[in-house]
Amino acid sequence: MAVDYFGEYFNEKGFDFTRLLNDDFFQPVRILFNAKHYVSSNKLLLVAIDSIGFIEYGDIKENTFIKWLNTYADLKNLNITPEELWEQRNSLLHMSNLDSRKVKKGNVRRLITYVGHLDSGVVLDDENEGYYNLMSLITTIGNACGKWCHTYGEDREKIHDFVSRYDLIASDARMMHVEYDAK
Repeated sequence: MAVDYFGEYFNEKGFDFTRLLNDDFFQPVRILFNAKHYVSSNKLLLVAIDSIGFIEYGDIKENTFIKWLNTYADLKNLNITPEELWEQRNSLLHMSNLDSRKVKKGNVRRLITYVGHLDSGVVLDDENEGYYNLMSLITTIGNACGKWCHTYGEDREKIHDFVSRYDLIASDARMMHVEYDAK
């Protein structure tokens, strides 16, 4: 039995991309963040970038995470690069630490995520480490998603690829709920 998620996101204005992305990607990140599960929130956000990169570009040889960030996200205000964020993603998702192989070799700065505001007196190792505010990253990725969603209005041909690729993403919007008697 197929779960019809697509029909739920149509309204009088058309398909509501932003609500679908919010429900599947940003709401779970927000729930974890608000519950102070910051590392888990960060991990889920990085997985969302992976998924969105795949939705945009498909299964290509190029790194879709980095390509999507380079195309849609402005990370300059965070003073981090897509390559550094990719390495943090690798470390967090595969080992739940901050040192990917490239970080250990010194090829990429280690990223350190924080929540709140750093006091001006805090001494940071900016040469070997990059620091960013998790809430600022969430906002930056949200803005990038808005920019990305606008491309579907500009290039209607992309919608077919969106649907076929989104169907491959494990999604709460399509999660089948079956009632059962727990007796």
